[in-house]
Amino acid sequence: MKKKVGIISALLVIVLVVILAILLTNKKEKKSLYNATNDNDIAYYYQNGSSYTQGTSSTWTTGYVLNVGKSSCNGTTNPKDILDWDSVNKTVLMSANENNNCKLYFDKAYTATEFFTTFAKNVSNGELIQHTPSLSNSAGDNGYRYSGNNPNNFICFGPGSSDYNNGIDGAKCDDGNLYRIIGYVPVTLANGTNTNLIKVIKSEYATSNDLGISSNGTPSTSSPYTGLKRVKKLPENGFCWDNNKNNIWGSSTLYQALNTNSNSFLNKLGNWANKIEEVQWNVAGHNSHSITAKAMYDIENDKNKGASTQVPAKIGLMYPSDYGFASSKDNWTLNLENYGNANNRENNWLFNAVYEWTVSRYSNYTDYAFYVYDYGFVGHNNVDDASGVRPVFYLNSSVTLSGDNSINGSDNHPYRVN
Repeated sequence: MKKKVGIISALLVIVLVVILAILLTNKKEKKSLYNATNDNDIAYYYQNGSSYTQGTSSTWTTGYVLNVGKSSCNGTTNPKDILDWDSVNKTVLMSANENNNCKLYFDKAYTATEFFTTFAKNVSNGELIQHTPSLSNSAGDNGYRYSGNNPNNFICFGPGSSDYNNGIDGAKCDDGNLYRIIGYVPVTLANGTNTNLIKVIKSEYATSNDLGISSNGTPSTSSPYTGLKRVKKLPENGFCWDNNKNNIWGSSTLYQALNTNSNSFLNKLGNWANKIEEVQWNVAGHNSHSITAKAMYDIENDKNKGASTQVPAKIGLMYPSDYGFASSKDNWTLNLENYGNANNRENNWLFNAVYEWTVSRYSNYTDYAFYVYDYGFVGHNNVDDASGVRPVFYLNSSVTLSGDNSINGSDNHPYRVN
């Protein structure tokens, strides 16, 4: 018996020694950022236009994020396993068994205002338009919106995108984490505060796994126009707006699948949900689609009409006006029901030749909601019909966007969310 006890004790000691060795090996130590006077082994470079400039000051400038993919330690690139950047204390956290021979690269982190007013000016295959009061047929709210054929307005967001968001060379944003920026637009927060936030829509259509509910069938698609689709795969899953044939958004099947169910889209985002703002969704709807995007926008935001009913939530769907303004400016003179023309199909980045739900009810009836037809125009349909779903949300004001000189907002090189 004593011999067995001795053997067990010896084994426990060995196990403890191994664990201690692992812990010591992986321990992170704080090391100061490059200081011109006493620490020449950690050099840093900051993004300066399309290139990087070496820093020489011991005082770090805020507004930059570490690009791990471009950084190196001891000649090893992508050193994410041996270092972290403490943005609060401006120090490098490095594995204890590594020396501090590092070159660190930092990218500019653009606030929403900086991004839309300074950085995102050159847009391929579309336009970034400020909707000033003087711009004919626009929202007139001074917000920024993307319009046109297929603008480079992609961002990477969500669980599994951390490598891409850390700038790891060769990292790719998975299709499930691809989103597109609708714009930087006015919105009312859940607490009643009015502000401007970045509004995004999922690039690909939601699946049953995304929403945690069963598909109600395959959405109708218009085969003559699928060649124009701006998604990588047409949806196989369609969903009812509401299984109970009721067009009240706050109790609808989709609202719950997006926000409140235990297996909801929001819950699947994990910590990334903290980057999303809870806002008031204006869901009283309207009784006609024989109006322009501008007229629909005004109704959606009228306290006596579209905004007379508001539901606080983090996740919603696009408004009919979002779809309308995504088209090129020459279509803004048309009523939304007339958007099924060749010019709109060619020049509306939200059009994918798929029946797709919006968040707005058709208020003439209790069982209809607005949606986009597979031919491109806006109409209404029974809420128990199966249509495509793309979640929409607003990034909170603390979120910044960044990109190095290889990132241009295309689907292959989307902007990074910090």
